[in-house]
Amino acid sequence: MTVRSVCLAVGFALLLVPLQLLAADPPNPIGVPMAGDPGGGVGAIRIWYADGVWHLRSSTENSIGKKDKIMVFTGSVVCDEKVTVEGKKVEKGNGKTSDKITPHSNGKGFDFQFKTYGAIDEAEFKVTDKAKHLNFKLMIDGEKASTIRIIIGEKGEHPDKSEFTLPAHPKPKP
Repeated sequence: MTVRSVCLAVGFALLLVPLQLLAADPPNPIGVPMAGDPGGGVGAIRIWYADGVWHLRSSTENSIGKKDKIMVFTGSVVCDEKVTVEGKKVEKGNGKTSDKITPHSNGKGFDFQFKTYGAIDEAEFKVTDKAKHLNFKLMIDGEKASTIRIIIGEKGEHPDKSEFTLPAHPKPKP
């Protein structure tokens, strides 16, 4: 075999490798994000898993101009199985900083709108034992959230995009 034939054979074999095998591991969501001011003074969304409970928190407490502007964090979390969600540190009612968490009618996720003003808002949620994946879609002020503003797990990792998937029951990584 010539070098050219070997290169062609290897190239063809690589085309057959599923793209998922080439994808990077998703961020590890275990543990409260300790690292984490994304810099630039523009709020963040923190996501973590601890003691069987998921947490999704918006924060602007360290943001420059926080007294001048309400930041609106919106999005959805969708699961392949049932989800129960509860608002923590959210403002209820119809005021300018009121927050909304709307469970999906099929029970497999929820939409949220957190109007965060120099503070934090948080949803805590649990999934069933059979759940496999959670799909997140996150926005800040009506735009796809910059991934630097999405902080996941104790290591403060970031997803590749503002729409991403995490395992429903993450296992500690060695």
